[in-house]
Amino acid sequence: IRRPPRSTLFPYTTLFRSRNAFKSRHGKDGSMILIDYTAFFPNIICYLTKYFLPEGTDVYTYLACLFFNTKEPTIEQIKEAKKITFKQLFGGVEEKYSHIRYFKNLRGYINEQWEFFRKNNYIETPLFKRRITSTHIQDPSPEKVFNYLLQASEGEIAISRLKEVMLYLKNKKSKCVLYTYDSILIDFHNGDIELLDGIVNIFRWNNRFPLKIYKGESYGNMILI
Repeated sequence: IRRPPRSTLFPYTTLFRSRNAFKSRHGKDGSMILIDYTAFFPNIICYLTKYFLPEGTDVYTYLACLFFNTKEPTIEQIKEAKKITFKQLFGGVEEKYSHIRYFKNLRGYINEQWEFFRKNNYIETPLFKRRITSTHIQDPSPEKVFNYLLQASEGEIAISRLKEVMLYLKNKKSKCVLYTYDSILIDFHNGDIELLDGIVNIFRWNNRFPLKIYKGESYGNMILI
């Protein structure tokens, strides 16, 4: 087996070393906990379009059932469903999927936001009500305007949840130490174990957003819990 060139290995080695630098300041009394949003973008679509899935539903499994007309999709079908879904989110809803209510709602939302943008030369982000104007978007189109809204929504939802958790942990030994798009890293003190359920509930935001939780001695060495 040929060894990859050093230039290929370097970014991954650097990333691994960088993540290992994040270790609990509490030593043996602490650990690093990673709260990671699962299928964040597709679930943000549910939030934006008021499309409510049953609690505990994996959105890709749910859509795979519709794409492939089956009640028990295979792992391969679920992976394919993820590819199809992202294509619709960032490239526009294809006609062959427009009958699925999830994408029908999405297409309606995209068209609604586009019409508002055309009339007013701006759109507002859903939570913080920031204006994204025609000066921010070059060569605007329905899909591009929506993509700006989707990316902004990702940040606003995560940041608003992060703020709530930071307030929740005020005067506690556990602290949030890193935010990266759809995940938050916490330097967790074992004495705060009773707070973990509260942290999770804040990030889930009334069960809107499913999570995966990882724990380890460093950010670079974590396991799913």
